[in-house]
Amino acid sequence: MDIESVFFDMDGVVIESEKLHLQALGMTLEANGISFDRAILDQFVGKSDWSFFQYAYQHLDDRIDIEYYLKEKDLHFESLISDLQFVKGFPGFMRAVKEAKLRTALVTSSTSQTVQKVDKVLHFTHQFDLVITADDTSTHKPSPEPYLLALERTGSNKARTMIIEDSSYGIIAGKAAGCIVCGLTTSFDAAILKDAGADLTSDNYRELHLSLQ
Repeated sequence: MDIESVFFDMDGVVIESEKLHLQALGMTLEANGISFDRAILDQFVGKSDWSFFQYAYQHLDDRIDIEYYLKEKDLHFESLISDLQFVKGFPGFMRAVKEAKLRTALVTSSTSQTVQKVDKVLHFTHQFDLVITADDTSTHKPSPEPYLLALERTGSNKARTMIIEDSSYGIIAGKAAGCIVCGLTTSFDAAILKDAGADLTSDNYRELHLSLQ
């Protein structure tokens, strides 16, 4: 496969954090006396927290600004981040990508503040040539804007750029940007990722590395 750039989502692709984000959302809702089915929370994996709270706002106290809930969720997430780990196989895969002199970007729906907090635990953002967060774009996944911005800033050819995602929204964004998209099955089954448009799926980084050779 003729690849010149590799773009990574963060949650569920670089770090094992999707479950912690859902836990923090659940803690925020519980603190405000709201109950949501886990299946509904799962629908927002890969989307920004702002998107979820816009959806949930009808159930929340509308006298309180969404920013309040976002900050509360961030505080709950921060209380959990000491448990963060890399997705198994990511460090070795990243070394291989750098050795091959491929361009890299981290493209996440998380805010820059969240990325900074995670980076204090795992010290990983320096490995990427570029970091795009939710603060850098006006629209977020499944909009292609974050990936289009990454393509522009890295000078990458979309036809030779692979995006690694773990959610339907991220895959839709990557395909809309015109890139090759690999679905990593850390959060959803391969069938769901293929239905979203993934060009290929991998159960782990070792399998993905072999497919690129």
